[in-house]
Amino acid sequence: TGTGCADATATRTVTINTAPSAGTLSGTTDACIAGNTTFSSTVGGGTWASATPGVATIDAGTGVITGVSAGTSVMTYTVTGTGGCADATDTRTVTISTAPSAGTLNGTTTACVGLTTTFTSTVGGGTWTSASPGVATIVGGTGVITGVSAGTAVMTYTVTGTGGCADA
Repeated sequence: TGTGCADATATRTVTINTAPSAGTLSGTTDACIAGNTTFSSTVGGGTWASATPGVATIDAGTGVITGVSAGTSVMTYTVTGTGGCADATDTRTVTISTAPSAGTLNGTTTACVGLTTTFTSTVGGGTWTSASPGVATIVGGTGVITGVSAGTAVMTYTVTGTGGCADA
């Protein structure tokens, strides 16, 4: 005031951006070696990466995971930040399991009506079933077969799969 000169001013516009979000991650967290599962996010446009590709790989764009070896791997989803905002990331862990094996089946493949024979497997924990119980029955936990009538019957030994793996 009093000098006769006007105040000097300058302006500059600032743009404030919304920080990105990785969204909510979902998908089955178990898979079998050589099997697949898929992770997804409620927010699109991000990329996926595996912390341990020796255990599980993930397609960067689709989130399809392929089991490589038994173990766990952390999958990271990243949405790139823009306009000065940092990237947004979230993680989800996948567990890769070894497929079960029914083992090698052994036992005498003939018996008389009314008599028994026994089937075994080199792998325990499975259950036996008969495709033709009118011909031969089998005790699920022991493999003891009893001949019921003349004919043939297929006996199946099933070991339940876990961790995303099918039965063997």
